[in-house]
Amino acid sequence: MGLSARLTAGMVALIVLTVAATGALTYHNVSIVEVPRALDRLDSHARLLASNLDASVGGLRGDVLAIPRAAAVAVEGVRRATRGGVDPFGVTTLAQWRGALSESFAARLAANPAYGQIRLIGATDGGREIARTDRMGPENAVRVAPEAELQPRGDRDYFRRAMRLRADEVDISPVELDREHGAIDTPHLPVVRASTPVVGPDGRPFGIVVIDIDLRGPFARVRENARPGGAVYIVNSNGDYLVHPDPAREFGFQLGAPSRLQDDFPTLGGMLAGGKAAPQVIQEHSGAEFGAALAGARLAEGPQLFVVEAVPYADLATTLTTVRNSTVAAVPVAAIGAVLLAIVLARSLTRRLTQMTAAIDSFGRGEPLSLPTRSSGEIGALARAFDRMAAEVREKTVSLETEIVERRRLFASSLDLILIVDREGTVIDISPSAEAILGYRPEEMIGRKGAALLHPGDLERAREEMRAARQGRATRNFDCRYVHRDGRIVPLTLSGAWLELEQRYFFIGRDMTERIALEQQLRQSQKLDAIGHLTGGVAHDFNNILTVITGTIEILADAVAHSPQLAAIARMIDDAAWRGADLIQQLLAYARKQPLQPQSTDVNRLVLDTAKLLRPTLGESVEIKMTLEEDAWPAMIDPSQLGTALINLAVNARDAMPGGGKLILETGNVMLDASFATIHAEEVRPGPYVMITVTDTGVGIPADIRDSVFEPFFTTKEVGQGTGLGLSMVYGFVKQSGGHIKIDSEEGHGTTFKLYLPRSSESVAPIERPVAAAEGGEETILVVEDDALVRQYVVAQLESLRYAVLAAASAREALDMIAAGRAFDLLFTDVILGSGFNGPALADEILRLRPGVKVLYTSGYTKDAMATHGRIDPGIALIHKPYRKIELARKIRAVLGTPSGTATQDWLRKLR
Repeated sequence: MGLSARLTAGMVALIVLTVAATGALTYHNVSIVEVPRALDRLDSHARLLASNLDASVGGLRGDVLAIPRAAAVAVEGVRRATRGGVDPFGVTTLAQWRGALSESFAARLAANPAYGQIRLIGATDGGREIARTDRMGPENAVRVAPEAELQPRGDRDYFRRAMRLRADEVDISPVELDREHGAIDTPHLPVVRASTPVVGPDGRPFGIVVIDIDLRGPFARVRENARPGGAVYIVNSNGDYLVHPDPAREFGFQLGAPSRLQDDFPTLGGMLAGGKAAPQVIQEHSGAEFGAALAGARLAEGPQLFVVEAVPYADLATTLTTVRNSTVAAVPVAAIGAVLLAIVLARSLTRRLTQMTAAIDSFGRGEPLSLPTRSSGEIGALARAFDRMAAEVREKTVSLETEIVERRRLFASSLDLILIVDREGTVIDISPSAEAILGYRPEEMIGRKGAALLHPGDLERAREEMRAARQGRATRNFDCRYVHRDGRIVPLTLSGAWLELEQRYFFIGRDMTERIALEQQLRQSQKLDAIGHLTGGVAHDFNNILTVITGTIEILADAVAHSPQLAAIARMIDDAAWRGADLIQQLLAYARKQPLQPQSTDVNRLVLDTAKLLRPTLGESVEIKMTLEEDAWPAMIDPSQLGTALINLAVNARDAMPGGGKLILETGNVMLDASFATIHAEEVRPGPYVMITVTDTGVGIPADIRDSVFEPFFTTKEVGQGTGLGLSMVYGFVKQSGGHIKIDSEEGHGTTFKLYLPRSSESVAPIERPVAAAEGGEETILVVEDDALVRQYVVAQLESLRYAVLAAASAREALDMIAAGRAFDLLFTDVILGSGFNGPALADEILRLRPGVKVLYTSGYTKDAMATHGRIDPGIALIHKPYRKIELARKIRAVLGTPSGTATQDWLRKLR
C-alpha cells in the first residue's frame, strides 16, 4: 500500500476517532449535568401537579362543617318534624323543611362545580337519606332528589365513621368509585366524601351531612398536564392506580382486577413506603429506563395520594440524544472529508495530523488545546471547527455546572446554621455548617425531629416561637441551646419565619459560644480591675500604717525581751501586722498590680531548693517525687514570687491528701501553638514556654467548683483555716509574668496544676546573697516622707543605726535644705508625696544639682514604683512598705555601696 493510501486510511481513522471521541466526551459531560437537572424539573412538575390536586378540594373540610351551622334552623325543623310529620312548634311540615334544606344544598352545588351531591342522612330508619341535592338533572343540572329516590345509607363505611365523630369533626373518605343501589356507577365516577355529624340540642346524634366531590375534573387536569412523551399516575397509599394512561387499570382494587404501581415499577415501592424520595432513574419490570418523580398530596387533610410522573429516559435528556445523533452523523461526513483531503494533500498533512492527534489527546485529559487553527485549506478549517466544538462543549459544561453550583452556593457556604423544617418539626434540609456547629453531617439530621437536638429546658420556648411565627407575628430573634454530638451545649441565636405557601419553617442560627466566652473574659477582666482599684486605693495608706506598727513593735519587742509574757504579746502583734501586709500583697498579686523583678531563672534549681523547704512543711505522710528535664530552658520570672507560688500549690496539695499521698514536681520545655492559645486563653501568646507541673494524688476538685478555684477569697476550708487567696495569688502572678496556668482534676484521683512560664533568652542570673547582719554607718541621709508617723519611725531607726539624718515633710522642704547648703550622701524618699511633687521628680532635681547622690525609693503601693508593664527596671533601688529594721539597714548599705545614680537617671528619663 502506497503512502497516500496509508495516509488516507490513517486520516480517515483519525478523523473518525476524533469525532467519535468528541461525541463520547460530550455525551459523557452533558449526561453528568443534564440528567440531574432534568430530574429536578420533573420533580418540580410532579409537585406542582400534586399541589393543584390538593388545592382542588382545599375548602371541602370547611364547607361540610359550615352546613350544620348555616342551615341550623332548617336542620332543627327537619329533626322536629321527623318525629310527627309536622314541626310541633309551627305548622311547617317535614316536606317543607326538607325542601328548604334541599334548596340551600342546591345553592352550594351551584357555587361549587366540583361538588357532586350534598345529603342529610338520618341516624334512624337504617340511615335513610332525609334530603339530597345532586347533579343528576338534564345535562348534569342541579336538582333536588324526590323523596321516592331517597335511599338508606346506614351500611356505608363513611356513615359509620361519621356517626362516631364528635361535633365539628370531619371524616374524609378514601378515593373510590361511586356506587348506587349496591353497584358501581357506569361510567365510573371517582369521588371523595366529607362527612360530619349533626347533633341535636340534647346532645344526641341526629344524623350526618355528606358532600361528595366528583374527582373526574381534577384527575383529568392532571392527565392533561402530563409532560410530552411522559405518563402521569395517581395512586393511593397502597399503590393502587386511581389514574393511569390505560383507564382499564384504574380502580382495579374495586373492580376485582388489582393493579398497583409497584407491580410495574418495583423501585417505586420503596418510595411509597417512605412517603417521599428524590427523583431518580428507575427501571420498569420490562427493563426499560424511566426518569420518575413522586409527590404526595393529602386531600383535605384526609387520604394520602401520590402523583407519579414518569418520562422515558430518551425523552428525559433530549440533549444527550441530539449529541448522540450528531456524533453518528458526523462520523461518515468526517471520514469522507478525510479521504478527499488525504488524496490531495497527503504529504503536507503529516505534520498537521500529528498536531491534531496531540490536541485530541489533550482534550480528553481536559488540558488546553493546541490546534493549527491558522492553517489554510481543509486542515485549518477542520482544526477551527474542532476548536469551536470543543470550546462550545466546555462552555456548556461549565455553564451547566455553574448553574447547579450557584443554586446551593450560598446555602453551602454559610457559616451560620440554616435549618428548614416542616410543620411537624421534621428537618427537611440543613446547611453543611451543621457539622461545625453541632457535630452532625446534614445527611444525619435530615428526616429527624429538630426537637431531638434542643436542650430540654428550651424546648417549650422554641415551640412558642414556632406557634407565634405561624400566627403571623413579626420575625424576631430568640436564644436556644442545642446539644452538640459530643454532649456539650451550643448556644444559638435563632431568627425564624413561617412560609404559609411552602408550609415550612426557615431558621438561621448563629453560634454564640465565642461571644459568650468573650463576655466572660470581659467580666473577669473587669473583676480584676475592680479588685486592683479597691486594693490600690488602700494599699498606700495601709502599708504606711503597717510600717509604723511593725517598726514600733520591733523596738517594743527588744525592750520587753526580759518578760516572756510581754514578748509573746509583742510577737503576736507583729505577726498580725505582717499577716495584714501579706493579705494586701496577695490581693495585688491576683489583680496583677504587684511589681515583679524578673530575671533569667534556672527552674530546676529553684524547684530543688523549694522541695527542701517543703519536706518539713508537708510532713512524712506526703512523698515528694521530682521529674526534672535535664536541659530545661531558663524562665524569665521573679524567682522569689515563683517559689512562693510553688509553696502555695504544695500546701493546697497537702490539704487535699489528709491521709497522705504523693506530690509530684515536674519540669519540661513546651511549644504552645496558635490553636492552644485560641482554645485556652486570649492572653496566651504562641511560643516557647518552660512548664512546671505540680500533681497530687488527693481527693480532686469537684467539677462544679473547678472554675472558681482562682477566685479571691474562694475556699473549701473551714473558717479560720485559710484566706482563699493562695491560688488567686498564683494565678495573678503567672498571668502578670506573661505565662498561663491550667488545671486538670478528677475526683478521687487527684489534681494537676501546669504553670507555663515564658522562656528566657538570657543566661541564668546568679543567686543574690543577702548581707548577714544589719549594719549602720556614719553617712548622712535625707529622709523625705509626707506621713509624719512614718517619718518619725524612719528617723528613729536610722539614728539607731548611727546615721546622721535630715528629715523633710515635702519635696519643697527638701529642696530648701539643698539650697541652704546642707550636705547628705543618700536621698531616701517616698515615691508619692502629698504636696503634688512626687519622689521621682524630686530625685531628678536633686541629681541635677548634686550628681553624686545615691537614691533609695520606698512605697506603700507597688503600682507607684512601676516603670513599665508592672516590672521594676534593673538598677532602681526600691524597698516596699512595710519593712523591718534589718531590711532597711541592708538596703541602705547596698545602695551606698553602688555607683552613683545612673540607672535612676535613665528611669527618670523614661518616666518623663
